[in-house]
Amino acid sequence: MQEGIRRGLAKCESAMTLLAVWATFIIMGITTADAIGRYLFNQSISGVYEITEKYLMIVAVFMAACYGYRRGAYIRVTFFIDRLSRQARLVVDTFAQIFSILFGAFLVIASIKRAIYTIASGTILGTLNYPLWPGYIIVPVGLFFMSLLMLLDLPRMIRGKFSSSKEECHAGGDALNNKDEGD
Repeated sequence: MQEGIRRGLAKCESAMTLLAVWATFIIMGITTADAIGRYLFNQSISGVYEITEKYLMIVAVFMAACYGYRRGAYIRVTFFIDRLSRQARLVVDTFAQIFSILFGAFLVIASIKRAIYTIASGTILGTLNYPLWPGYIIVPVGLFFMSLLMLLDLPRMIRGKFSSSKEECHAGGDALNNKDEGD
């Protein structure tokens, strides 16, 4: 069963990462086009800032959350942890992982509530008259999948087969690609 979950999550992560890459590409393209239009023709493209801020940037950040987690790309303060024994580091890493999962769950719930409120209130972008809710739906989706990856890594971390330290994170990702005999 876990193998099926891992494969499904890997496919979701790939699709989400691809969306983040495309959103970044589109941001670069429309921002460049807007700047060229503004400086060459004295005419900017209406709504570029709003579309970038309220839709594309959110997709670029939150759809890439899983990718960032698996690559160990998030900021760590390791000067303390690097000086601990392996056993003490395991305890600290496990505590940090549990705290991160719980905080991620809190953020998912809070962002879902905010998305529901935005949908119910019918909030729109002022200049374009587009609904604002699609951007608010992206946030809990990205956070949910990242929290799920952290949760899948937790048993391996408790057994000491995975550490959140930068040196032990690898490009292949732990939660989705590496299998242990106990999984």
